[in-house]
Amino acid sequence: MKRNTIGILIFCVLLIIVGVAFNKINSTRHSSIESRSAENSSQPVDRNNGKPSSTDISTQEIDKLTRQDVVASYVRQNKRLPDYYITKSKARSQGWDARDGNLCSVLPGRAIGGDRFSNREGGLPEASGRVWYEADINYRCGHRGADRLLYSNDGLIYVSRDHYKRFMEVKS
Repeated sequence: MKRNTIGILIFCVLLIIVGVAFNKINSTRHSSIESRSAENSSQPVDRNNGKPSSTDISTQEIDKLTRQDVVASYVRQNKRLPDYYITKSKARSQGWDARDGNLCSVLPGRAIGGDRFSNREGGLPEASGRVWYEADINYRCGHRGADRLLYSNDGLIYVSRDHYKRFMEVKS
């Protein structure tokens, strides 16, 4: 009789251990699926109700931060881009893929800018020692648009709204 009771007791303990382990595995799997779906979303997800979160405004505000007037004014005053700009090579090294248009999900609150612009076609004014740089403007997450701000090391600022076909000077 004692032997039978000990066997049942061991069986119950094993059953409890298996149940706890199964519950732990299932909850880990559920949170992994939830985080993957949040990564695929263009907006942050509030884990409590599955709706977009208002706490991370950086992704939702990048369109305001990259407006032409905001960026041109900053470059004119500081002779450089705002810190939320990142070069293509640095963005790629952190997981950005231009074909996927995943910048906002990989690097929320960032925009592409700061790379040298070669001016091969000569559409921008040339001068000895002048170096041109480019930055996305009017960026709204997803794939990059055609709007670019071009600025030189000697203070000139131009924009192109058609991916470098035409340039317009931005006057102060």
